[in-house]
Amino acid sequence: MKENTENKDWLLIAKHLGKELDEEQNEQLNQWLAESDENRKELSDAKKIWELSDTKNSKLFSTDKGWDKMSNRIQQGSSRKIIGSRRIFLQPLRIAASVLVLLSVAAMVYWFVGNSKFVKVTAENHKIITPIVLPDGTKVCLNIGSTIKYPKSFENSATRTVELSGEAFFDVTHNAKQPFIIQTQKAQVKVLGTSFNVEAYQTSDIVQVVVQTGVVELSPRSGNESIKITKGNSGFYNANRKKLLKSDNSDVNALAWKTNVIVFHNANLDYVSKTLDRLFSTSILFENEALKKCRVDVNFIQGEDLESILKTIQETLKLEIKKVNNSYIISGAECKI
Repeated sequence: MKENTENKDWLLIAKHLGKELDEEQNEQLNQWLAESDENRKELSDAKKIWELSDTKNSKLFSTDKGWDKMSNRIQQGSSRKIIGSRRIFLQPLRIAASVLVLLSVAAMVYWFVGNSKFVKVTAENHKIITPIVLPDGTKVCLNIGSTIKYPKSFENSATRTVELSGEAFFDVTHNAKQPFIIQTQKAQVKVLGTSFNVEAYQTSDIVQVVVQTGVVELSPRSGNESIKITKGNSGFYNANRKKLLKSDNSDVNALAWKTNVIVFHNANLDYVSKTLDRLFSTSILFENEALKKCRVDVNFIQGEDLESILKTIQETLKLEIKKVNNSYIISGAECKI
């Protein structure tokens, strides 16, 4: 961080960790993260410090004590009385005190992180579209709720092996002498240099690979069987049935989580609902199964939210869509097909 913005950026990080960012501050933090890999690493390291120090319940470090020390320093360093304004500045200063707590354990945590051979990145609450750059230059985008683990260096290794849980898009740097391998819980993907999407959630038996460029090899974690997937095609591994399958036609919305473009060209509502379920981690149900056959022709290219998309579908097909708890129920008259 630059010296003249260091305090502001640390306050944003502390508010983020304390889940106290407002909309404007969240935008400021996102802009700062987009500026450089160094900034993203700084936030990642701060999260590790926060988690390892167990700030909320720590017996060694107290945010309140940090506040008291900071308050005393401020009062000693200022000739103005702050009794009347103390309430106004209380929350930001408590956050600043939490930053001091982070810094007080930084040496211990950085030693721990510095001596680890691996880096682990999780997209907790937001997708990571600005690529994570691996040691070989490979770029990775993570969907929300996904985690990637990779070594700090690929040197002195026969392969470039990373671990994935969830969904990610890879743009792999070509290296014919050192294959790039993605290990998931149920399958693995092997490439030399290409771009592709991997969907491998631990809660699903299906591992899906969609290839954008080049050739990708998909295989189970154990066994000698494998399939090669070429540009524009998909490959699937069903861990329950232990079956590999290739498809000539990729789902047009396979990368919608990354591109923010959703295309429904004469698509039936059964496909529409399943696509939206996947993209927005929701559950769309039908009051009448016949409604699944209704078709819609509409594109969403502005990164619209789920509510806006459902409203458009509702108005287009003259249906009713109601939110019930965390699900949506589609009802209305059957469509003329």
